[in-house]
Amino acid sequence: MKFLSRWLKSDTVAGRNYESLLWLESETLPGVEFSLRKISLAQRIELSSRVRELTLRNEFLRSGEPRDQLEACIADLLVQKLYVQWAVVDLKGLRIDGQQATVELLLERGPEALVQEMVDAIHSHLELSDAERKNF
Repeated sequence: MKFLSRWLKSDTVAGRNYESLLWLESETLPGVEFSLRKISLAQRIELSSRVRELTLRNEFLRSGEPRDQLEACIADLLVQKLYVQWAVVDLKGLRIDGQQATVELLLERGPEALVQEMVDAIHSHLELSDAERKNF
C-alpha cells in the first residue's frame, strides 16, 4: 500500500501533463509545420472503424476489371483524405492562394506532396511497435 500512496503523491507533486498533439516540421516544404493528434485507444477504435468501411470493398475491387481498379484507387485516396482530416489539427507557415492554410483548404487546393508527407507521418505514428503488437 505504501507503494500506491507514493505513486499517487509523485503524480500530484510532479504535475504530469500529456500533450495530445505532436508538432512536425515539413521536409517537403521547409518553414511549414503541422500538428498531428496522438492517438488514444478510443480514437484508434473510431479511426479503424471508419477506415475499415472504406477499405473492405477495396480488396475485392483490386482484382477486378480496370474500372473496378479505378474505384479501388479512389477509395485509397478517400482513406488518405480521412487520415488527414482526422489527424491533422493545425498548420503553420503556409498560405494557399493568399489565404492561411487550413486542413480543408490544403486538401482542396494545396500541394499534394505535403498531403502525402502528412499521410506518411500519420501512418508512422499510428503503427504499433513490436512490443505493443505483442501485448495486443
